[in-house]
Amino acid sequence: MQEQETPAFVATIAGAPVATPAPVPVPAFAPTAEQRVVTAPTAEQSAVTAPPPRRRPRARGRRSRPRRVMTRVLLAGIVVAFAVYAVGTGSNLVQRLRDGASVRTVPADGRSLLRAVALERALQALPPAAQVESLRVSADRLEARVAVGNRVRLVRVTERGWVAETPSTSAPTGARVRIDPRAPARLIRTVTRRTGRSPARVAHVTLETARWQLVFKDGAQFSANVHGRDVRRG
Repeated sequence: MQEQETPAFVATIAGAPVATPAPVPVPAFAPTAEQRVVTAPTAEQSAVTAPPPRRRPRARGRRSRPRRVMTRVLLAGIVVAFAVYAVGTGSNLVQRLRDGASVRTVPADGRSLLRAVALERALQALPPAAQVESLRVSADRLEARVAVGNRVRLVRVTERGWVAETPSTSAPTGARVRIDPRAPARLIRTVTRRTGRSPARVAHVTLETARWQLVFKDGAQFSANVHGRDVRRG
C-alpha cells in the first residue's frame, strides 16, 4: 500500500475568491518577566526561625530577717568566745570586767610573734607609759607584766591582734626590763644554726632580768643578752 503524497501547492479555480489566512491576535500587553510571589510565613516556620525570647534577670530579693538575726547572733557568739580566750579567765570573766579588765583589738598580720616586726607591733599594744617587769613571748601570744603607776596589770596580745588587760592584786616590784624586739629572732637564728634544731620546735622565750631565756619543746634551754647575742646553753 503506497503512501499518498500531499501536494506542496494548493490549486485554485479561476474566478473563485482566494481565502486569506485569519490574522493572529496580538495581546494587549507585552509579555513581562515572571514575577516572584512572596507568601507570608506559616506559623510553623515562624516558630522555627524566630529567636528565643530573652529572659529577664530576676530581681535579687532582700535576705530574710531571720537569717540576718542568726548572723548577728553568730557574730556576737564569736566575739564573746574570742574575748574569753584572750582574757583566759573562764567563768570569772564578768568579775574581771567589773574589776577593770578590758579587751580590744590592734592591727596584726597573724604571723608568729617571734618575728622581729610582729613582736615590735605587739609591744605597741601595751599600755602607754607602762613599765614592763617581765615578758614571755611564743609564736601565738605575748604575755607581759607591767606596772602603771602603783598598780600591776597583766597584758596578753595574740598574733591575731586581740589584746586583753586584767588587773593584778600584787604590788609592783620596781624592776624594769629593756626590750629589743629583734633579740628573740636573733637568738633563735643563732641556736638553730649551731645545733640544727628547727625553729618550729621553739616553745617560748622569756625576759625577766638582763638576759633572754629560750626554751624548746623538748626542754632544751639557751640564753642570750638583752640584744640576743652572747648565746649560752642553759
